[in-house]
Amino acid sequence: MINVLYSGYSYQHDDGLVYDTDLGRRGFDSYQMLYTHTPALFWVDNKLRQYPARSVILFTPGHRKYYSSLPNEPYKNDWIRFDTDEEFIESFPITNVPFSPADPDFVHNLFKLIAWESNAKKETDNPEMLCLFKVLFAKLSDDNVDLLNKPYHHELIALRRDMMLHPELSWNVDSMAGRLNLGRTRFQTLYKETFGVSCIDDVINARIELAKDRLKYTSRSISEIAEMCGYKSTEHFCRQFSKITGGTPTSFRREGQQTKDR
Repeated sequence: MINVLYSGYSYQHDDGLVYDTDLGRRGFDSYQMLYTHTPALFWVDNKLRQYPARSVILFTPGHRKYYSSLPNEPYKNDWIRFDTDEEFIESFPITNVPFSPADPDFVHNLFKLIAWESNAKKETDNPEMLCLFKVLFAKLSDDNVDLLNKPYHHELIALRRDMMLHPELSWNVDSMAGRLNLGRTRFQTLYKETFGVSCIDDVINARIELAKDRLKYTSRSISEIAEMCGYKSTEHFCRQFSKITGGTPTSFRREGQQTKDR
């Protein structure tokens, strides 16, 4: 069961904010999760500590919930206040301490979806809401396995997302390293450590996946598809496609057509 009491996203307090359940604020006996868009102060281990923008915190029921803007600064966040008896939430490993998610944009969008769903449906037994929470907590749990201590993980994930969405663009080591203001060697090392694959192999794999989609679901020629996937040479495209898939673009298209005809 998950009962969302209040939720919202991207709300900005231009004059700053101080939230403290010790001062009689509501929410002392419920869960509260925040995603901050701006730097903020949190009461952690009996001390007021500053944490960077794009941090997440899960406050547990009964725990003091104190957070505020920096002095004379605006404050912006997403928030969810809720009751639950779900084990995957009750056993979440990081509570009452802010941490940086590996993919903050993904997390922010999940907060938005939860806010939309909670405003659309008010019943406690909501399977769609349960699914959204499971995705959110699974994502945050995966993030905490090994990415939190890796430098540039936010920037690397944003870069990789852009590359996966548009593999046809002219991606190369120098342009990708320049986006992060890193040298070639340093960038390539960090990329491989973070994703387990080189940046160039990632680009090639993304282009081939795009080509498979175009071969399967369009009638465009091989040369047109090669250009759509970022290749200046059809021959080069065919060589890379065969190396990765074990067959030619023509044979891949033919097999796809035979499967649809069965």
